Amino acid sequence: MAIAFAGAIIEAVAVIGIIVPGTPILMAVTGAAAAGGQPMLPYLVLAVVGAVIGDFASFWFGAHYAGRLRRMWPFTTRPELLARADWFFDRYGTASVALCRFLPVLRSTVPLVAGMTGMSSKKFVMANVTSAFVWAPAHVYPAQFAGLMLDALRDGDWVAVSLWGGMLLCCAGGAWVVHRLVVVRAR
Repeated sequence: MAIAFAGAIIEAVAVIGIIVPGTPILMAVTGAAAAGGQPMLPYLVLAVVGAVIGDFASFWFGAHYAGRLRRMWPFTTRPELLARADWFFDRYGTASVALCRFLPVLRSTVPLVAGMTGMSSKKFVMANVTSAFVWAPAHVYPAQFAGLMLDALRDGDWVAVSLWGGMLLCCAGGAWVVHRLVVVRAR
């Protein structure tokens, strides 16, 4: 469980979340736990708390080091990281804190920009916590499902696994389309 918790935190912390993929760690541990018959509620709670902590750490860092961040690595070598987060934050305001949780790279840089711009802590915490309650189940339950499908494969139930796999591919395709419409088209 500690690894799942760490994965949720890592995913949201500025810079670290770009380098270390916390979501696959969280999902792999959760899927393995589901395949082992463990209850998902503790993993869900840890994912919510970890996501809130990670985003708040980035927000705090942005608020306290705003003047120096653009002159620090990796932003000196890759200024587009903060430029995209700036644009996204300018466009969506407080909602960007919730929306970015589902978008790679922006997930760990928008909270940083929110802190840098002086966003009120109250607004940030509200967006951070409410989005964590959506983000965590969106990652824990599909991972649980994948773990349970391993049992179905072991039992030889290829039809159910194929149907669910097809549905998963459709959902992934839909998420890709939404990502292209929201992030890529907006550039």
